[in-house]
Amino acid sequence: MNVLILAAGPQALEDRAAYPVWLSEIDGRLVMERLVASLSIKDSSNFIFALTKADIDEHHVNDIVTQISPNSTIIPIERQTAGAACTALLAIGALDLESELIVASATDYVEADYSTIIQSFRDQKADVGLVTFESLHPRYAYVAVDEKGWVVEAAEKRPISRRASAGFYWYAKASDFVSSLQDMILKDAHVNGVFYISPSLNELVLAGRRISGYHLEHDQYHPLKDQRQVDQMGYRS
Repeated sequence: MNVLILAAGPQALEDRAAYPVWLSEIDGRLVMERLVASLSIKDSSNFIFALTKADIDEHHVNDIVTQISPNSTIIPIERQTAGAACTALLAIGALDLESELIVASATDYVEADYSTIIQSFRDQKADVGLVTFESLHPRYAYVAVDEKGWVVEAAEKRPISRRASAGFYWYAKASDFVSSLQDMILKDAHVNGVFYISPSLNELVLAGRRISGYHLEHDQYHPLKDQRQVDQMGYRS
């Protein structure tokens, strides 16, 4: 299984002079350590990290990631891209396109058993799965579902339902992820000039793929976009 961790977006930094937020510590463990541990499930052998070249040069994050996840692949991102979708496409060469794929953000943390979540997607014979939580704030991406619970639409920064994306996506085949991003970008389906991952789900809906959602309890999702949010999670742990 491929596991692609996106840690190169502008939201991963508090400011250019600071360390990446995912290097913050909670109870003596880095946020990234916690994320990798939670994603180290059966068959998750191909870890790929998208890291900014600036963070590699300034903070040696490549060495840190190698200590956390030996034998992983590091994709240096030379400059800011036009969004997470563009960043993810830079990792195509490291993906086994016929294998399963997890895509996770380094600044979102879920307190749940990913093995259980992924098995639920498999049991439903889904082609794609994502983790959601309840919200109405326009900072998030959202999905709408039909009466059977299958995703029928996705929107970025627009609450079309109360099901917000927690930044975790699973694909039965990595090739579906890649093709959906490419189709979305070819259609110029950006949001304020940025290409996000969630709108690419619409391309998979059009292709007839079955997209499932795993809905979290309110206290299971933790956004970690700045030090304040990291501190809040630390108080809870």
